[in-house]
Amino acid sequence: MNGNIKFRKFVENDIPLFYKWAEVEHVKNSWFQDGYEPKEMIIEKVAGNGYDYPFVIELEGRPIGYIQYSDLAAYYHENPDAKSTYYIEEPPGTVCMDLFIADESCLNKGYGTKVVKSFSNYLLDKSEIKKIMIDPSVSNKRAIKCYQKA
Repeated sequence: MNGNIKFRKFVENDIPLFYKWAEVEHVKNSWFQDGYEPKEMIIEKVAGNGYDYPFVIELEGRPIGYIQYSDLAAYYHENPDAKSTYYIEEPPGTVCMDLFIADESCLNKGYGTKVVKSFSNYLLDKSEIKKIMIDPSVSNKRAIKCYQKA
């Protein structure tokens, strides 16, 4: 499992790549269920909604996936009527991380664990971030195993 993992801010020019990734079977089945639309999801984040921060995961300079963190206090401030109460009790400084590796040649090689560890370190280096949460689907066994290892 060699490979240099880096993160770069997701920009407007990355949107077509995100749409392509959204059609990859394992991404589609785990990320775009229950009415989530890739176009609505990513355009809002790139434009800046005040609480989601998207990045491209790169391996040796090649884009292989997507990762984001969401500032939960900012989310609930911007969306006081949010129906989800998953993290409503979390203190300021708590973020939620979401990710996928779209490139199938990078699956089951330990890159997911490396991505989670590296991005967690990146986030914890920010003085305002004190706690990182992640909430995989209970049916996504691969993701759960990855997060447990990380």
